[in-house]
Amino acid sequence: MTTEQKTEITQIIREEKVEPIDVDIDVSVGVVVPETVKVKLRPLPARIVKIVPRYEGFLFFVLADGRIVIVEPSTLKIVVILA
Repeated sequence: MTTEQKTEITQIIREEKVEPIDVDIDVSVGVVVPETVKVKLRPLPARIVKIVPRYEGFLFFVLADGRIVIVEPSTLKIVVILA
């Protein structure tokens, strides 16, 4: 993913006005979000899938510190964190 794509994705998600959350897990690429953690995973907006087609069906959430976390849907594994 290019820097320009990351910037576009960040801007689109900020426009979505998603409620940021605090989570009590290690948030890093490769970590699986446990189903026991109360995280409302939302589907990535269609505009993002147009930018990065391989993210079709992927989910995301926003952390209290503003980081955007993209999650692979079948494994709930964190694949990208955008600061």
